[in-house]
Formats: sequence, structure tokens, C-alpha cells
Amino acid sequence: MEFPIIRFAIFFFSKHSMPYRLSVSATLLFLLLSSVTGQAQKRPSHVGADQVLVVENTASEDSVAIGDYYTLRHKMPQMNLFRLACPVAEECSLKEFREQIEAPIKKYLADSKLKIDYIVLTKGLPIRTHEGPAGGFSIDGLLAVMDWTQLSTRSPNPYFSREERFTHAKYSLYLVTRLIGYTRADCLRLVDNAVASRPSKGPFLIHTGPGHEDAGYHLVNEGMRGAHKFLTAHGFHSVLDTADAFPGGYDSLAGYFSWGSNDSRFDKAAYNSLHFVPGAIAETAVSTSARTFDNPKARGQSLIGDLIAQGVTGCKGYVSEPYADSIARADILFARYTSGYNLAESFYMASQYLYWKDMVIGDPICAPYAR
Repeated sequence: MEFPIIRFAIFFFSKHSMPYRLSVSATLLFLLLSSVTGQAQKRPSHVGADQVLVVENTASEDSVAIGDYYTLRHKMPQMNLFRLACPVAEECSLKEFREQIEAPIKKYLADSKLKIDYIVLTKGLPIRTHEGPAGGFSIDGLLAVMDWTQLSTRSPNPYFSREERFTHAKYSLYLVTRLIGYTRADCLRLVDNAVASRPSKGPFLIHTGPGHEDAGYHLVNEGMRGAHKFLTAHGFHSVLDTADAFPGGYDSLAGYFSWGSNDSRFDKAAYNSLHFVPGAIAETAVSTSARTFDNPKARGQSLIGDLIAQGVTGCKGYVSEPYADSIARADILFARYTSGYNLAESFYMASQYLYWKDMVIGDPICAPYAR
């Protein structure tokens, strides 16, 4: 980052005598510090872990271990950890969700009077309901809007495309994320990566691939191209790959966005060769990328769980068909995240709908680019 005051100072000190230079040095220093501080103040600050509620399922050893580890790493108050008992299976009934997950959490929040903006679920709680259109609702998506009195499928997200700090008080919803992966180790790595995250200039790999320019999918590609334009303009190393061949072999990625197995030239070996730095985020335009975290060899579309196993810190997936306009907008996602908003804020600002199929995975308050 360049500051005009620095260039002026170099010119000034080369042209004037020592006494005069000393007489104005304090003024120049003040101007320099003001310029740097002004740049920093534009970025959001970090969010404290006291705004997070962690939810464990006592029927799952993995859930308890992951939740306990998260609270330990963040040195959270014990009140911010809530334990409940519910089915361990990936799918449950809507009745089970209402009675065994939603109701206990709502009661605890009301009784404890905690000021919570973020809810972190853990592996070992169900990820979707039996009921719901085209394969069921996301448990995470239902919990996000549990304070809404009027609900409709695919409700517009009032936080979509905003550029401001999130609070439950303003939006009457919670930003819900999940610590989940194929293994307990994958889940603990999500926490470690978030804690270890630092700002990175890239590379960010964005692959539009062949096709997908018709009306139903064009918006996703436009978002990818917009993300590349933003990142490049702000000094990041962004790779916009438009080749037919599916890209692979990248190490130390700071961000990733592609069509995954919806790419006609999808190459699973290339997909599995991608690796990430702590703090990296990813999204794939794949309808059922979060349909399972129990079976990494499940047949069908590519899974977001692979990228978690390969070291990504945050990502978004879908438990069943969400339609293309529900995919996170790449331009909003990367712009917000690299501007200092946290992981949860960035993914929710990039997503158009709630009460739907979405799962945001990772530590919600991870914010490597915050001031």
C-alpha cells in the first residue's frame, strides 16, 4: 500500500536544509500516522468470542470433543457453550429439529440473556431434515431464522450484499456456521487454521470453465469475473482460469471458486490436488456439495468435504438442490472477506436466501484481513 504523504516527505527532505526539515518533521509524522490510521479504520475490527454460542450434541463424542476444543482455543466463557441431546444421524425429522435442537437453544438464549450473534454447530448434529423441497432443509439454515415469526421457503436474506457489521439485534437472525468434515481431525483443523490465519495476497484460483453462460447460470460466472476484477484491482494475486481443462496442482491458495463436478471437464484428481493456507475460503457451484460428511466416497457430485480435508478454513455447501442463484456470489464473498469482514459475515452477505439448503462451514469469527 502506498501513501502520498510518504512520497511528499522524501521529496521535501531532499530539497530543504536541516533546521527547516527538523521544524516540520513532527507535522509530517502526524500526517503520516493519520494517513495510515485512516486506512486501517476503514476495515472492520475482530469480533469477540463472547458473541458466539457453541452447540454440542452429548450423544456424539466427536461433537463434544470439537465443541470443547473450540471453546478452549478461544478461551470462551463456559456460558457460551450449550449442550443438548439429539439424533447423531445426518438426517432428522422436522419435529425432532423443532423439539430437540431449536427449542432448547431458544430457551437457553432467553434464560441466559447472552448477546449472541453467531452460532457454531458441530459434527454430530444432523445436517438436514427429512421434510422440505427437493431433498430437505439445512438444519443450519432453519436455525439461522428461528426468531422469525413468519417463514417462507427461500426467504430473501436481509443481510445479502450489505457492507456493514452484523448484529442479531438489527437483523433478528443468527449467522450459523458448522465445524464439520469427514473426520474429527478435519474439524479441529478448521479451528486451528482460523486461529492461525493471516492476511494473504493469494493466489486466489477462480475457474469459470467451459459453458455456463446461459441465463440460468450466467450470474455465477459473472460473480467469478467480478471477484477476479476486484482482487486484481486491490493488489491481490488472482488467477481467472477460463481454460477447458480443470485446474489442479495449486498449493497455498488463499481462495477458490469453481463449478466443481458441474464442470464438463471436471477432474477429481485435480480437485483433490488443491491445498490452502490458513484463513483460505472456498465455494463451488455444486447442488449437493454438503449432502454428506460421513462418506467421503459417496457417489455423485463433488463434495466440499474434500476441500476441508485439503486444508481450507471456510467454505459453503448445500444439503440438497438449492438452484444456481443460491450459490454465494463470488464477487461479494471475496470483496467482503479481504476487506476485513469475518468468515460468517462474508458468506452470508454473499448469499441471497435463508430458510433453505445452505451450510457455511468454519469458525464464524475468523477474519485474517480485519484491522
